[in-house]
Amino acid sequence: MAKKILIGIAALLVVFGVAVAVALYVYPKAQITSATEQTAPDFTLRDATGQAFTLSSLHGQKVVLYFYRGYW
Repeated sequence: MAKKILIGIAALLVVFGVAVAVALYVYPKAQITSATEQTAPDFTLRDATGQAFTLSSLHGQKVVLYFYRGYW
C-alpha cells in the first residue's frame, strides 16, 4: 500500500517537473535592454490623472523609461 502511494507521488513529481520544463521553454523571456546615453523619440501619453505628458518636457534631465505590459 505504501509502495503504491510513493509511486503515485513520484509520478506526480515527474509530471510536475515536465510541466515546469515545458512552461519555461514555451513562455517568452523578459527582454531587458539598456539604451544608455541614447535619445528616445518624443511621445505624449496620459498620466494617472488624465493629464497629457510629453517626454520632451523633461529635456536635459536624466530619465528612466519603464514600460510594463501587464497581464490584464
